[in-house]
Amino acid sequence: MKKFAVAILFFLLTYFSGYAQNLSNPIISANITVSAEVIPSIELITVNSMTFDRLQPGQNEVYVNPIQDLNAGYMIAIGSPQADFRLNYLRERELTQVNGDATLIFTYEISGNTREDQETSELLDVDNRNIQFNNEGRYYIWIGGRINLENAQPGNYEGDFTIEIDYI
Repeated sequence: MKKFAVAILFFLLTYFSGYAQNLSNPIISANITVSAEVIPSIELITVNSMTFDRLQPGQNEVYVNPIQDLNAGYMIAIGSPQADFRLNYLRERELTQVNGDATLIFTYEISGNTREDQETSELLDVDNRNIQFNNEGRYYIWIGGRINLENAQPGNYEGDFTIEIDYI
C-alpha cells in the first residue's frame, strides 16, 4: 500500500509541477484565417482626342456630338469581363486662355457602348447608374460637348477633363 501511495504522490507532484510550469509560461494558440480578393485595375486608353472644325466668323457655338460626330474623342476602358462599374465625370469644366485671363465653359457629353460602334452608343448622363464591361472586358466611350463662343476672347484655351471609373 505504501508503494501505491508513493506512486500516487509521485504522479500528483509530476502533474502539479507541470501545471505550475504552464501557469508561469502559458502556451496560447490561435488559428487565424486571412483571405483577400484582388480586384484588377481598370485601364483607360485614349485612342483619339476631341478635335474641332475650323471656326467660321460669327459662329456662336461649337458642338461635337459624341454619338454622330467623327471629331468626338474616343477612349476604351478595359477591366474585368462582365463586371459592373460606374462612370463619373464633371459635366462642366472651365477652359482657361493660355496667354491671358479669359475663360470659357465647356459642357461635356459622353456616350458609351459595349460594342465598338459609335452610332449605336448611348448617351451617358451623370446619374451614377451601373454599366457593364463586355465579354472581353471592354467598354467604348466617345466624348463630345458644346462650348458657347459669344464672349470668347481670341486665343488658345486649355483645360483638364477627368473620368473616374470604379468597380461596383
